[in-house]
Amino acid sequence: MTQNDNYTETPTETPTETQSPGSSFRALLVGACAVVFVILLVAGYDGSRDLARLKSREAQLEARLRKTEASVSALRDRISRLRWDPYMLERVAREELGLSRPGEIVVILPRADIGAAGEVTPSSPP
Repeated sequence: MTQNDNYTETPTETPTETQSPGSSFRALLVGACAVVFVILLVAGYDGSRDLARLKSREAQLEARLRKTEASVSALRDRISRLRWDPYMLERVAREELGLSRPGEIVVILPRADIGAAGEVTPSSPP
């Protein structure tokens, strides 16, 4: 026997692959980032839908605001005319309040309503 015969070869053992603490942390960090990314993706979709809905609502409110501002302007103009225009004040007193001057005879005529087909139909007295 030779010297090499006495030596029996044992299979070489590969070192078991152990994970270092840093690699498990990286895997956890990547997983957490993936979860956060998915959540932000879903929330972003809902967010863009909400943003479109809110922009539509804002446009509606701005239109309503412009209409209200126009109404306020018309009412301020009417108030000003009522304060300084005696003829306007008399017209409002007669037409809207039904007032008359002493000695006047008031004749109330029925109002005529115009229908959709253009026909005139008398309306009932108020």
